[in-house]
Amino acid sequence: MEKDMNVEKDLIALVKAFQEAENRHDIEAVMGMFADDAEFEMVGQARVKGKDQIRPIFDYDVGVHTDLQFFDFKCEGNTVTCQVVERNDRMKAAGLEKLLYPSCSLVFRDQLIEKFTASPEAESIRSVAEVMQRFLPWIQKYYPEDCLKLFTPDGRFIRNRQNGERAVLLMKEWRDSGGK
Repeated sequence: MEKDMNVEKDLIALVKAFQEAENRHDIEAVMGMFADDAEFEMVGQARVKGKDQIRPIFDYDVGVHTDLQFFDFKCEGNTVTCQVVERNDRMKAAGLEKLLYPSCSLVFRDQLIEKFTASPEAESIRSVAEVMQRFLPWIQKYYPEDCLKLFTPDGRFIRNRQNGERAVLLMKEWRDSGGK
């Protein structure tokens, strides 16, 4: 029983260390916490495998100054489940306070993240979608070159540090112009 409690404490400590590294925007520390063949999924938004594919997501987080707060931890075996609140400059510029992920799981192997899965709250997704429906026509009209750099042809945002930084600036300009 005591061994299980120690494992649980160790796993939660790893999640907290991940949170701290992410909030310091220490990309090397964050990436060092993932297994080479790790899987990362933000349900409905992105699903990638391997550090090379995961890195741009966290580079984007640096570009938009993401702040994550993990809470309500539960452990079972090598898996920590919890909830996450995300805040960043892009959301703030869009007039959104936060995104809530009521379901997040981190599966560990040898103290490294093997699989990270976060499911956003439906209301959070709706709020982001509403903003993007208004923002996309504006960026297409006033900044078509940026639109091509920021989005795939099917409209998915391309996550990397440069796009995160640019998106924050454009979102602020859009909001200052009335958000229409």
